[in-house]
Amino acid sequence: MTTLDSSANPKLFEADSLFRSKKYTESKSIFSEITATGKASPALLLKLSYIDEGLGDYVQALFHLNSYYTMTSNEKALDKMRSIAEKKDLVGYEYSDYDFFRNLLIEFKGEIEISLCVILLLLTFLSFRKKQAMKSFRPIIYVQITFIFILGLLGNNMLEYDQAIINADNVILMSAPSAGAEPVEIIDKGHLIKVLSRHDTWVKILWYNQEVFVKTQKLLFI
Repeated sequence: MTTLDSSANPKLFEADSLFRSKKYTESKSIFSEITATGKASPALLLKLSYIDEGLGDYVQALFHLNSYYTMTSNEKALDKMRSIAEKKDLVGYEYSDYDFFRNLLIEFKGEIEISLCVILLLLTFLSFRKKQAMKSFRPIIYVQITFIFILGLLGNNMLEYDQAIINADNVILMSAPSAGAEPVEIIDKGHLIKVLSRHDTWVKILWYNQEVFVKTQKLLFI
């Protein structure tokens, strides 16, 4: 989901006005119409999660909170998701320091890439000067290799992976992408899972460190 230009969307002003008037159902309809285009603002996502929670739709509330966190890395969103997950006995919402750091790198990916490129140019110039002065420049080379490695991770989106929320009850996890495969477990809606790959109408996911398959329509992709 990409960031919405709030100033250029008259529908958003209408939805915000309805939200302020506590006409939540009407405002949600317009908010949802906007997000269906693949765009949203952090404020819009927070309002949607507030409405969803008020309506008792905790799956949609978690979905919009996750999207909000992806955009902002706001730890208060994590606390709210954990609170809902604990009440509903859901898994997948245990975020580590690594997850927080990874999300920051993804959020500021463009700025980090530009900064690293500038630093690499400066280090290259410094290496050239040291070489001319017959001084050791090996430590600089090591730093350059590290920065190039980080740029490679960011450029190839190796820090990013898909996540999804189970959006239905009594979902059967299968051992293979086939209706005739052996069932592994039956789970209910709300769990946050890591998506490994997609196979036509099936998706390979990670469930308690086990690779299993689930139907695509049973997932709400973040």
